[in-house]
Amino acid sequence: MKPIGVCLVTLLLATAAATADPSSAAAYSARHGEISLLVWKDGRTMLSRGKATVQPPNVYSITKSLCAMGAMAAVTKGWLKLDERASDAITEWKGDPRKREITVRQLLDQTSGLNPGYATFYRPNLKDKQAAVARLSSVSKPGTAFAYGPAHYEALELVLARKLKQPPLPWINSVLLQPLGIPTAGWRRDRDGTPYFSAGAHACATQLLAVGQVVRKEGWRWIFPIFSSPVFRDATRGSEANPAYGGGLWNNSRAAQKDAVARDVEEAITKGLGRQEWQRTCLSREAPSDLMAMVGSYGQRVYIVPSQSLIIVRQGRESGFRDPEFLAAYFRPPGKTVKN
Repeated sequence: MKPIGVCLVTLLLATAAATADPSSAAAYSARHGEISLLVWKDGRTMLSRGKATVQPPNVYSITKSLCAMGAMAAVTKGWLKLDERASDAITEWKGDPRKREITVRQLLDQTSGLNPGYATFYRPNLKDKQAAVARLSSVSKPGTAFAYGPAHYEALELVLARKLKQPPLPWINSVLLQPLGIPTAGWRRDRDGTPYFSAGAHACATQLLAVGQVVRKEGWRWIFPIFSSPVFRDATRGSEANPAYGGGLWNNSRAAQKDAVARDVEEAITKGLGRQEWQRTCLSREAPSDLMAMVGSYGQRVYIVPSQSLIIVRQGRESGFRDPEFLAAYFRPPGKTVKN
């Protein structure tokens, strides 16, 4: 006989799955500039719509999630450690008392204290991205604040380049992207040809579904590990500065807190929430607490719910899509309405 607690959890998960409403969520998505929508559950595709294109859509900051998984693969192989200092590779930082203490984990969690670097990295025709990384300024003590921006992941690219002693994107392509069918030909690069790690990858819905499956299985693809489950759990657990983000993935771990506030990721980043606000942030009060998400601008989303064997891929072309409304439309109890 199963323990009562196990039976109760099983019943709650089954009830949540039974009340999920793909049609309502699909209608919400369609009203907000949808390019494609794919719902996969329990081994089969429940819904799939959207046109195939010659060039897969830009996934924007989902690029960070892909590159974070590449870093996890390097950690699994023993070539990198989450808590080692980035300045061991970026030796130009050793003379700065703050920058020399930044860890690889803090780059992945975007808590490194670096200036977020939008103006530095996203200016037109940037020639040498890696040189810009070496010159970045520090604005806070590492680990104390979450500050979303390209600087952390462009620094990660330089760390991997020097640790692996080779361009890191071709290596990530061999262990992760190519097996999942994700192209690198259209990847954003600086004028020297160095790829961006913060934004600029392209992928279609079925390719993102394949990435979601790797997340759902904590690094496994078929019978082969791309990265280990312990490394994945460690890297994605969230930080003290922002428990809702870790290792390139957003999470819904605070959903059950009494004071939790459901926030759209893109809006929350734009507002520049403080530490206390991030402590209360979740993506949806209605969605399961084990939900994880890959997030990109203009409504690019991959939602993964391991407890329900569920992956939702949504791609868009405009602002206005909001995580709380979409997820409430999918997971809401019967009889409740959702805002437009």
